[in-house]
Amino acid sequence: METRGWLFDLYPLGNRVVLWFITPEGRALRLEEDFPYTIYLGGAASRVRQVLQTLRARGWVSRYYPSRGLELASGKEIPVVALEPKTYGHLSRLRSWLGKLQGQVEVFNADLDVSAYYLYRRDLWPCTWYDLEVQEGRLLALAPREEQFARDFDPPPLTTLGLSLTRDPLIPLGAGNSLAITWEDRTLELEVRDRTGLVKEVARWLKKANPDLVLSDWGDEEIVPLLWHWSKESHLPLPLDREPGVVSRKFSGGRTYFSYGRIVYQGQAAPFFGRWHVDRKNSFFFREADLPGLMQIARLGQLPLQQAARASPGTLITSMQLARAVKDSILIPWRKADPERFKSAGELLTGDKGGLVFMPPIGLFFEVAELDFSSMYPTIMSRHNLSPETVNCRCCGEAEGYGGERAEGRGPSPHNSVPETGYRLCRRREGLVPRTLKPILKLREALKGAAREAGPEAAARYHQRQNALKWMLVTCFGYLGYKNARFGRIEAHEAVTAFGRDKLLTAKEICETAGFQVLHALTDCLWIKKEGMTEAELQVLCQEISAVTGVRMALEGVYRWLVFLPSRQNPARPVATRYFGVFRDGTLKVRGLLCRRRDPPPLVRRAQEALLTCLAAAATPEELAALKPELLKLSEGFRQRLREGGIPPGELVVTRVLSRTPAEFKVDTATALAVRQLAQAGISLRPGEKVRYVHREGKNGAPECRIRAAPFLEDLEDYDTRFYLNLLERAFAEIFTAVYGNHQGGNG
Repeated sequence: METRGWLFDLYPLGNRVVLWFITPEGRALRLEEDFPYTIYLGGAASRVRQVLQTLRARGWVSRYYPSRGLELASGKEIPVVALEPKTYGHLSRLRSWLGKLQGQVEVFNADLDVSAYYLYRRDLWPCTWYDLEVQEGRLLALAPREEQFARDFDPPPLTTLGLSLTRDPLIPLGAGNSLAITWEDRTLELEVRDRTGLVKEVARWLKKANPDLVLSDWGDEEIVPLLWHWSKESHLPLPLDREPGVVSRKFSGGRTYFSYGRIVYQGQAAPFFGRWHVDRKNSFFFREADLPGLMQIARLGQLPLQQAARASPGTLITSMQLARAVKDSILIPWRKADPERFKSAGELLTGDKGGLVFMPPIGLFFEVAELDFSSMYPTIMSRHNLSPETVNCRCCGEAEGYGGERAEGRGPSPHNSVPETGYRLCRRREGLVPRTLKPILKLREALKGAAREAGPEAAARYHQRQNALKWMLVTCFGYLGYKNARFGRIEAHEAVTAFGRDKLLTAKEICETAGFQVLHALTDCLWIKKEGMTEAELQVLCQEISAVTGVRMALEGVYRWLVFLPSRQNPARPVATRYFGVFRDGTLKVRGLLCRRRDPPPLVRRAQEALLTCLAAAATPEELAALKPELLKLSEGFRQRLREGGIPPGELVVTRVLSRTPAEFKVDTATALAVRQLAQAGISLRPGEKVRYVHREGKNGAPECRIRAAPFLEDLEDYDTRFYLNLLERAFAEIFTAVYGNHQGGNG
């Protein structure tokens, strides 16, 4: 039978892959296909034979056969042995045993996710319409009806059921918290009088609605694991899935990790089978790009949507690279063994410098233009063929007598080298990373162009999709230097920043030659000014920079006025990332102020935003000066509200990220007191999770009286007025001191 379907979900079950399609009529179609997971072994033939004999004796492998694949570093085809585990259930034992043979045999393609590997090998992608050939529930053949990187795609209408909590998520379900179900613009609140009754009611709604998508708030962490546990405890069915077979679930909790100087907590995952479950609070991409963005990254990353929703941008870009490698028959090493080459102190000083920065002068400036390189680092990687295997490559090195690195007394051709570092670039092969990035860059430009031409509703969807791609492109550079990245290498990372410095310096020189003063430069941006400059003149300047550097330079806008702020610790020292200003169209741009942070109370952020909005109306020094009385009046209004009392507690909540376990706190800081308060109520937090609380008037009582943790704010009547007035003064001072040179007024 031939039909049409939209690839909705897939997962391994038993020894087959289960695929769910949505038909044009909206019907969910379940199909199965056999898919042998293939691992490759390389190395000494005698040792590989011994390994295969052991695996056959243990009954873990269904078959093995000779094969060939491309080695990433050299690009040469090498002989390997392909082996197929007997079932997917044998994979964990097989991986564990092979992991102990490190150094004895080479293992490739061993730890790829089964669903993703299926998509890579079949060259398929989710959220796409296919022509299907099916027979008795089996998928015989399929062909995509649209391209993977298509600018436009048309998903089927999906039915959605909402799940959320009625109170703070730290209050457990059934211990003061209730469940809210949203269906067809109606919301039903279910109190947890008894667990059995709640499970029955949720099951009834799932059967009644039969949703394609369950969209939740805190579903991964708080709702689904508890409902599943209660259903097993009471032996009641809970149809979270459409899968008719038995599905096992394990909830192991979230994880804490360290990234870019921050402690991060990643919640656990609670996916459904044959039905989507997306937790808005546990999905970075949903917060940034909504459902259209999730569909976009699932297509490009070739990952099931639920998996993509919970993945980081780095995981998505890695998945694209893995898919590219599988498509090109490149063998994917299981455990990377490519340490950083030895460098002298001088070489490190030359090459490992990061982006170029020209510090700005502190103060207020009028008529300033901002020029930005578009997707600078990804474009450099794509244009200059920067990839782990192309920097100081083996093939060109051997051909030119470099022996893999520069030979003494000889250097690479200036047309084939990296600025400053002298690294040599491959001229024979296009790298894996550039091949992965080029279609993303092209699609993002197409989406941005479509957004400019489309109506508001369609433009919003285009913007969501290009925003999802932006995060993948931002991450691809960082992963190039990440030590555990599949396709990372520090020399390639250094080469990107070296090209970036060279192009920014070139742009600066072009601007100065054209008579512009460069006030500030930061990695991929320039702030320039010239008396009487016009937008037409700036556009010509951008075109010249783009032509010379090979990276598109765009005019971000012209500021009516712009303020570069000093360091909070040293008022005489500028800070590259602290500035605010207003463009000619009245749009504000703010970086490094309190209102851009997540930890200050909402009241303080709103107060600073109110002052900035007021300032946005001014265009000249005289107009700015004339606004000062109005700003002082606004400031005093916020102070007066605080002094009078009656501010809702939610407006005063301070948010902190927990950096250690509760037992590691030695001093009674506000955060430590809040964590202790939560622990006494039976609520435990892990490092990386957020702690929210309000400062109270509690000087004469126990330390615990100084704060109130966020879940317990309903009956809060007092707050520490002086603490919040001091925060307000700090927010006001950032504005007044920058614009007027002083801050008049006080907290009284």
